[in-house]
Amino acid sequence: MTLSKRFAMLCLVSAMALPLGARAEDAPGVFKIPGTESTIKFYGYTQLDMTLDLGARVGDIEGLDWATFLPGVPAKGSPEEQHKKPQFYMTARTSRFGLQTSTPTALGPVGVKLEGDFNAPNRDQTETFTNSVMFRLRHAYGTVGGLLVGQTWTTFIDLAAAPDTVDFNGPGTLALVRNPMIRYTMPIGPATLSLAAENARGAQFGGAKFQTAPDFHANLGFAGPWGTLSVRGVSQYYRVDQAVGDPKNKWSFAGAASGSLKVGGDTLVWQFSGGPGIGRYMLNASGVTQLLPGTDPAAIGGNAGGWLTAPNGDLELVTMLGGHLGFTHVWNPAFRSNLVAAATFAVDPKIAGRPITNDVEKQQLQGFVNTFWTFAKNAEFGLEFVYGQWKSFSNGGAPELKGEQYRVNSTFHYNFF
Repeated sequence: MTLSKRFAMLCLVSAMALPLGARAEDAPGVFKIPGTESTIKFYGYTQLDMTLDLGARVGDIEGLDWATFLPGVPAKGSPEEQHKKPQFYMTARTSRFGLQTSTPTALGPVGVKLEGDFNAPNRDQTETFTNSVMFRLRHAYGTVGGLLVGQTWTTFIDLAAAPDTVDFNGPGTLALVRNPMIRYTMPIGPATLSLAAENARGAQFGGAKFQTAPDFHANLGFAGPWGTLSVRGVSQYYRVDQAVGDPKNKWSFAGAASGSLKVGGDTLVWQFSGGPGIGRYMLNASGVTQLLPGTDPAAIGGNAGGWLTAPNGDLELVTMLGGHLGFTHVWNPAFRSNLVAAATFAVDPKIAGRPITNDVEKQQLQGFVNTFWTFAKNAEFGLEFVYGQWKSFSNGGAPELKGEQYRVNSTFHYNFF
């Protein structure tokens, strides 16, 4: 039998096995892999996102983040703010696919998940190369019992309390981090407790910070017909190289509480988080090192809202506080709408006892209003307006800086089935 005939026979056998396996497992998209005891599920979607910025926006949306990132919005009066508006952008890079398997073993079912999308930074791979985009790993892990090993959402995020937005990022109060980790989840009475050691963020901004210990997480969660509740914490070890002398180090401890509440057919979500050195576990914390366009963040030694270094080598952890509130109203099975408000604040940081200047953002306010229309069984359209505003510190006689965002988001989303 030729190679082409063998390939055709394999495709035919696989196609015949799909519907039979699906009926046997009685779950959408799940079928039994022929010749094994394992089941597999293939899932994913295609998506087209469109943004119209009526005000200024982040300059390099291909190499950086095209979705809402308020700390990167240019300051009012800057050349970027004065001349580059409005701006329109379309992308399908958030389209994704994934595989899930389950295999019965003596230890219990072993699950495996592998998922990716095309939302990696593009740099030079843009319209010049027919809008080429780069593949990005999202999830890659295995589970057995309560043990999870691999990469997935950080234990510090509560997805049940994440607002429903058209914007791919949503409010900057979320911990939009997927870490390599080892995590164990166990039941404790009516709750579940998750303990994890996760990958720490390594060298950046000239390589000053380096990894010495993982980030340690704990998350206590409750769920019921009424909704969900999560209380969690994270500890990070900061070890920063110095131009002269030994490295400086400090431990940071940050926490969060969040939940969702069912209100008839509607849902209310909320979250509050903060602490010294919370850094990358709060998206908008990056504003602590967001300087004017063209300014080198290394000038103040910042690390995404985590730490600041002074000329004398002292290591200061920056305290960030943030929260959001979201409400989803379901009009009917085809339409739902959302109102979301969020705020992030930096507690006045100091370097060597002196207040920070207007290089650093002190607050960020955000609002989202949207409606989703499910126009087919596996497809929906979303339309949203986003407003954002950041203000800087004005210590030392420097004037307060401000940036504002006015954005219209829309999306067409098609599930595979």
